[in-house]
Amino acid sequence: MRQQLLTYALEMLTADAARPTTAQLAKKAHVSIGTVYRYFADMDAIIEELRLAAVHDITATLASGIGRAMDAEPMAAMITVVETLTSAFEKHGAVLRASVAAQDTELGDAWAEVEAPLLPLARIIPMRLRPDLDDAAIDDLVFITMGATASMCLRIALLRPPHADRDALIATAARMLLAAFDTP
Repeated sequence: MRQQLLTYALEMLTADAARPTTAQLAKKAHVSIGTVYRYFADMDAIIEELRLAAVHDITATLASGIGRAMDAEPMAAMITVVETLTSAFEKHGAVLRASVAAQDTELGDAWAEVEAPLLPLARIIPMRLRPDLDDAAIDDLVFITMGATASMCLRIALLRPPHADRDALIATAARMLLAAFDTP
């Protein structure tokens, strides 16, 4: 029943930008409101559980994308990373939006949980492109490019104007990130 309620909540978030209530969820699931409250304290708890699942999936998806990018040429590697993260954000857009609304935060704040486990992987491409840098400089470069990557991918995934060319935006973001790795 718990998983069913989460599934229905996700369906409702995906179908309508408005955040559902627990009463609407109970109606959709054909259960009493008491059944919803047996498993979740409120809608915030449901959204938080969906957010945690989304963060886990985004992390795993991005780790896989970084793995595919490691042996690619620099531009292809950046496009792979940007495409992978943008697709992951698109897949979980409804949950990310609902989570932001529930926490009254910015979309980028959700990124911190995704970023932490990826730091060791995120160092690989910069170390390959900039072997001249010491560990501290690599850490600084990773810090700034991970933030820029998250911001650009979130914008492409969730805020892209209807007329914008997704692939062109991804290529532009990849070029911008690659520029950060150029030697001064």
